[in-house]
Amino acid sequence: MFDKDGDSLWSKLKGILSHGIHFETRQVDEPYRTASGASIPDWNPSSSNADDALLPSLSALRNQSRDLDRNESLARGPIENYVTNVVADGLRPQARIDHELLGISEAKAREFERKAERVFELHMRKDTADFHGKANFQTIQAQVLRAALLDGDCLVIRRHRERPHGILPICVQLIEGARLQNPGVIKSPGIDIREGVELDSTGMPVAYHIAKTGADHFLGSETMRVPRFDNSGSPTVLHIFSKRLPEQSRGEPLLAPVIRKFKEVSDYTEAEIRAAVVNAFFAIYVTSEMGSVFGDRANAHLARQAEEKPKERKFQKFGPGGLMVDLLPGEKVDNGAPGRPNSNFDPFVQAVIKQIGIGLGLPYEVLTQHYSSSYSAARAAILEAWKSFKVWRSWLVAEFCQPAWEWVISDAIERGLIDAPGFDDPLKRQAWLSTQWAGTEMGSIDPLKDAKANEVEVNAGLRTRRSILESQGRDFDKHVRDHESERQIFQFSEPETSG
Repeated sequence: MFDKDGDSLWSKLKGILSHGIHFETRQVDEPYRTASGASIPDWNPSSSNADDALLPSLSALRNQSRDLDRNESLARGPIENYVTNVVADGLRPQARIDHELLGISEAKAREFERKAERVFELHMRKDTADFHGKANFQTIQAQVLRAALLDGDCLVIRRHRERPHGILPICVQLIEGARLQNPGVIKSPGIDIREGVELDSTGMPVAYHIAKTGADHFLGSETMRVPRFDNSGSPTVLHIFSKRLPEQSRGEPLLAPVIRKFKEVSDYTEAEIRAAVVNAFFAIYVTSEMGSVFGDRANAHLARQAEEKPKERKFQKFGPGGLMVDLLPGEKVDNGAPGRPNSNFDPFVQAVIKQIGIGLGLPYEVLTQHYSSSYSAARAAILEAWKSFKVWRSWLVAEFCQPAWEWVISDAIERGLIDAPGFDDPLKRQAWLSTQWAGTEMGSIDPLKDAKANEVEVNAGLRTRRSILESQGRDFDKHVRDHESERQIFQFSEPETSG
């Protein structure tokens, strides 16, 4: 009840009981407005660590990612886009040792760098880099990155195989992530094995359980345990995956957060294509007042009326896709309204693809490889994509390329192909194995502008010629030697002047 001034009688009564003191209840916003309550009543995700959330779904995520990669161009595109730009024509090592730490001259250090690079290139550029003799180091790099992106992870095992005329016996063997699984029977109940990754009491991976393949090439339940380290403590197995969270034991496929969107866009696209194909034919529709045109009900009704045998429908084909149908009494024809192609198809799909690109770390223009905007917008999209490419390149170098370099160079030193005094000392060992990796950099939209920018930075002392060449994936020392040789070849003497 309210009085004539609009105040609640209950409010006045509270004022009298509280001796005139006015109490007011204020609505205070929550610090975090979560997506819960009446709007989304069924969203109550569990709070679990990385392995509890990922491992039960890993097999399904991997299989669905592979299916999309096999059958959907839109899903294969980002995987190959990453491989093409991160690996390109292969990442190449450039040895950079600290001669002061090793106590040798700079000339001696440069000699070691050149010899180490040559040994690595001669051995790894051929199929001797692969245990099965099917791929060189460049191809292996692409396979490792593709497996990590598509499946979530893969294993690289250090192997040895003597081959005729081989420089070194060392090589690598790749194992797909699908073969990394728990054994059928765990003999020691206290062992912590998480989808094939065996952990010690501190949580460090110490071994991997790899499923064996039968004669039919299908995976069986029998597994083989492969230790992570050899007797000397050197790694023999590399588990290649991007560790996004601290307690993560297996890798997450790149397509994991966008698998559903990819599948729904694929189904929607397929439906639109089928509808467009069907409606590409000029079609008319036969309608009847007596139910189904091709059913017995209409013919029986006509037969009773005419007291004769039911009339048979006749068809006659003419031309490609043409069909003429005889109409029965009571039937008429009508044109359909196909509404295809759908004018809203392209804007809708573009909007979904933009969301997918965010989840994959690629701008829409780079994801679809379609640049229809201005020069500045296209360059901005490429620069943004190269941030992701560089991160993945650094990851690939740290996880696979550098360990592979250390395996090969260590084996070459132990076999006397390269001289490295004090290699047994851990500090000097790391100094001898120090290197950096170079690969193809971002393509230039306007090479003249980039060349002028490099010239200005060199003249201002902000950048060196070595850094420019190495950023382009080229060897500075080799470039200097080639440049000097070419200058001598094409150097012409000044023409003599007559007196």
